[in-house]
Amino acid sequence: MSQAQVLAAANRKGALVDPAEGRANIAEEYVYGFNWSVRRDQSTAGWRPQGVTTAYDDAGAGSTLLVSWYDLGGAQEQGMRVSFVDWSPAGPPRYRHVLLVEPYRNADGLYTYGPVRIHAGGIAAYNGYLYVADTYNGLRVFDLSTILVAGNDRPTWVGLHGNGDAGDYYSYGYKYVLPQVGAYDNVGLRLRFSAVSVDRTTSPHSLLVCEYDQDGTIGYNSDFRGRPNNSRKPKLVRWPLSPGWSDATGSLVANEVWEVGRRQMQGAASVNGTYYLSVSAGQTRRGQLMSWKPDGGAPARQSRLSTGPEDLSYHGSEKVMWTVGEWEDFRYVYAVDPTA
Repeated sequence: MSQAQVLAAANRKGALVDPAEGRANIAEEYVYGFNWSVRRDQSTAGWRPQGVTTAYDDAGAGSTLLVSWYDLGGAQEQGMRVSFVDWSPAGPPRYRHVLLVEPYRNADGLYTYGPVRIHAGGIAAYNGYLYVADTYNGLRVFDLSTILVAGNDRPTWVGLHGNGDAGDYYSYGYKYVLPQVGAYDNVGLRLRFSAVSVDRTTSPHSLLVCEYDQDGTIGYNSDFRGRPNNSRKPKLVRWPLSPGWSDATGSLVANEVWEVGRRQMQGAASVNGTYYLSVSAGQTRRGQLMSWKPDGGAPARQSRLSTGPEDLSYHGSEKVMWTVGEWEDFRYVYAVDPTA
């Protein structure tokens, strides 16, 4: 299945937010955006949105949005899903949730899959692949051209049920699944992959990862290799991108690392050398969009955002910065003017 086919089968509808209402109640520099289905997603206590990326990140053009959610747990934790959103400011968006899964072989040597149980704090699409931030493990990679159809009539089943040709695949009632195809492994290294974005203004294009920390300093009783504790400031780290998820060496080497020291960074994006940060302030206070340049002092307040702003994604054609609110009843997906 392609992304276009998933969007053609969209089965949920959101609602546009009037720009005047958006500027008054969501973000000072609000341009446009929407809320989810009120009955199904805007207030659900079972899922929470985190990451956002666009077709511009992926291919340099287009209006499709992808938004990641993580399952808050319970009797049956389903892991992570991504909403494929057919977005236009001219009418209500239509969307469909797709379950992310991790393939493996079962005890009989047959291919099956299970849920991807991670926080999914940030996502970034590039050249047909979806990069997902996995906090202490690095980046997981999914092929957006390999969306599979699963049986959706067994809401409590996932993976292969039955043997060989007689078996069928299920996905907790989701019709479509997106399987993991690779990963960049960060296990044992001292970097939190809290959010990720694409920068198409660098040559080559690059991935930017930011670290979230509640206090602005990250301390450990010992590091992952057992060395003594020392505190450090949260970082912004950049990796150059080659087409696809695999390069000649099978690894990526960072070409830029900055300590920012800004607490509660939920997302980061860079445009022509300027870094933009979404900074949260709890569930009851509005967040902020901040701008920062290396060696330019502390991050500066750019504009006020909604409560609980998360990941950032810059759309270069529209000159807007997308983000998403995570809290129930305030889960707007919206774009702001980052330079106003």
